[in-house]
Amino acid sequence: MQIGRAARRGERVRGVLAVCMLAILPALAGAQAPAVEDAHHAPERPRTCLVLGGGGARGAAHIGVLKVLERERVPIDCIVGTSMGAVVGGLYASGYTADEIEAVLDRIDWAEVLRDKPPRNERSMRRKEDDLRLLGGVEVGLSNGKIAFPQGLIQGQKLEMLLRRLLLPTWQVRDFDQLPIPFRAIATDIVSGEKVVFAQGDLALAIRASMSVPGVFAPVRYEDRLLVDGGVVDNLPIDEARRLGAQRLIVSRVGTPLMTEAQLDSPLAISHQMASVLMQREIQAQLATLGAQDLLVTPALGDMGSQDFNRSPQAVGVGEQAAQAEVDGIRRYQVDPARYAAFERQHRPPDYAPPIVAFIDVLRDGTRTGRYIEQRLQPQVGRPLVPDEVEQQVATAYGEGRYQQVQWRLEDRDGRQGLVLAPQDKRWGPDFLHFALRLSDDFDGSSNYQLISELTRTGLSDQGAELKLRVGLGEVEEAFAEYYRPFGRSGRHALSTYAKYRATDLDLALMRGGALAEFRYSQWLGGVRWAYSPHPDWELAGFLERGRERLRLDVGNPSELGNYRADMGSVGWQLRHDSIDSSAFPSRGQRLSLTRQYYLDTLGTADSAAVTRLQWDGAWSHGRNRWLGGVRASSAHGGDDVLATYGFLGGLGNLSGYPEEAIFAPQTALARVVYYRRVAHADSLLTIPLYVGGSMEWGGFWQTRDAVNIDGMQTAGSLFIGADTFLGPVFLGYGRAQGGHDSFYLTFGSLLRTLDGF
Repeated sequence: MQIGRAARRGERVRGVLAVCMLAILPALAGAQAPAVEDAHHAPERPRTCLVLGGGGARGAAHIGVLKVLERERVPIDCIVGTSMGAVVGGLYASGYTADEIEAVLDRIDWAEVLRDKPPRNERSMRRKEDDLRLLGGVEVGLSNGKIAFPQGLIQGQKLEMLLRRLLLPTWQVRDFDQLPIPFRAIATDIVSGEKVVFAQGDLALAIRASMSVPGVFAPVRYEDRLLVDGGVVDNLPIDEARRLGAQRLIVSRVGTPLMTEAQLDSPLAISHQMASVLMQREIQAQLATLGAQDLLVTPALGDMGSQDFNRSPQAVGVGEQAAQAEVDGIRRYQVDPARYAAFERQHRPPDYAPPIVAFIDVLRDGTRTGRYIEQRLQPQVGRPLVPDEVEQQVATAYGEGRYQQVQWRLEDRDGRQGLVLAPQDKRWGPDFLHFALRLSDDFDGSSNYQLISELTRTGLSDQGAELKLRVGLGEVEEAFAEYYRPFGRSGRHALSTYAKYRATDLDLALMRGGALAEFRYSQWLGGVRWAYSPHPDWELAGFLERGRERLRLDVGNPSELGNYRADMGSVGWQLRHDSIDSSAFPSRGQRLSLTRQYYLDTLGTADSAAVTRLQWDGAWSHGRNRWLGGVRASSAHGGDDVLATYGFLGGLGNLSGYPEEAIFAPQTALARVVYYRRVAHADSLLTIPLYVGGSMEWGGFWQTRDAVNIDGMQTAGSLFIGADTFLGPVFLGYGRAQGGHDSFYLTFGSLLRTLDGF
């Protein structure tokens, strides 16, 4: 591919770049560039070029302008756009109509598209468990022994996937002059400060680069260049439209206006304003070149922010109104119905039929785990391309957390069509340090917390082997080390070896009744685990463990209650299914875990025992209303003194009214229904999701299997307010259980619980 390049006003460019790097803009905005006419169309009338400016969500107004142009029979001979203008302009140039682009925009969940992490249900079982265990928190990279950070708040993985899906019919078009309408996209080389004009190459990648707002989106690397938003150097590039042969221009300007003095209330606002001032000077210089044959449309978008994608339909309407107000000027470009019908016949996406995938080529220059990617996509070979399957496999791979981006594209090589994948390891890796917080307080003297720090070393083999080291401090002390290695032709098998230590305080009155006593309970375990995952939603595993447990009396009568120590050895199996879409406030999917574990004297257990653990959760939703149903049970038999077979109850939604994990018994059971409703605006990118809800529960706990009976079950319920924060879900609630047990809760944790014992 060739990229047109033009250096512009060196010192001014460097000033803009410096300011942009200082400001991490909350707006997903950018500038846009003008359009170019394709010589192969050679219309007899003057060439009419459409110039679409940037403005993030405000750029939806371009669609309204296009709707009026179509209604007034105005054919467009070339388009240039930057940032959101490149998105709208690129889709229109590819053959989409204004109504089709509007429909696409209405379907997009921008809050999801602009979040890098793929949906939870698309990740591997291993990452789903990580997600539930860590629940948010903060992650930093370790590169060459130093703390490292990403180059943008958003890496743009899902945005590029969306663009590639929308532009799939144009995959064979490498020359943008061969699109139904010739097109140019503008970007900026953040290293040299040069303007980069995309005239050929990968259309989806060109548009993605064009909207990489510095500090918000990570730069796009393309042909040894690091590219960001083209608006940095040419926010409304009318000059490019002239240079490309346009004789008449229709310019749609949607950029955010300068802030008022009252709004300049912080260093960030001042920095943002400085960048805007420099851009405005460039824009005014461009607008000064417009002549009588040109038309400028400026939609009155008012206080709409560039991040307000929930207001996109409003922006479309405002754009349509602004264009309609200029309808007399627009009609100067009008053609008769026959000529416009000819334009419409040409203005359709290229014919597209899914090609047979003849090969998979994984570019390994940017990754240490190329084989892992290749194994995930290899089943596509020999079959017609199914974009849904490719995207799901790419999303699962990306969800492993080691990649900055996983790009894919179709390519033709000597008449054979295949998939080319370009995984890029995180530049701030390959090691990652994650910090998380767990907190629970009943406002009655019972509280606990846990600070978790987890180090993950990735890329230890080309199939994705990794090392985890975890330390937890607080009410539950924890140390954990694991080496995990996938193997086999498909990479769906994995073997892990691990060692762990955990310790917590236990109240004996809730364990067995009788005198009140407080113990310190601890476990040391080492083990090996084999797992097979035929699908991201399923896993079958077997494991072997050897270790020791200890119970130390801290409070109580030593003459009646003594210390306890015993060796343990066990073997077991586990079946897991997990399609839940969120570990915080799920709206769909199911989660099932069935575990059977045998503690055998042949493996060192003094008194043989066994435990069965069952857990099921299912989520449903209708609009903002969500329901979570669940059943869980833990049943141990034999070896009453093997405390590792005991189960926990207590806490919000887990037999509400009791303190967190206050119940520790060999037999436990719980059934529940939880309802919650989102009350904050569901579409704003900057709003923390807020929920109100409650639960109804029915549960019990017993010392022996013979004692289990319906009469021993208790009813319980709760009311709560919850928020989905970057630290994970947070709940403030009240719970009450039969028998007068009640408690207030402030909890950092999930409504979903694990049932793997202590």
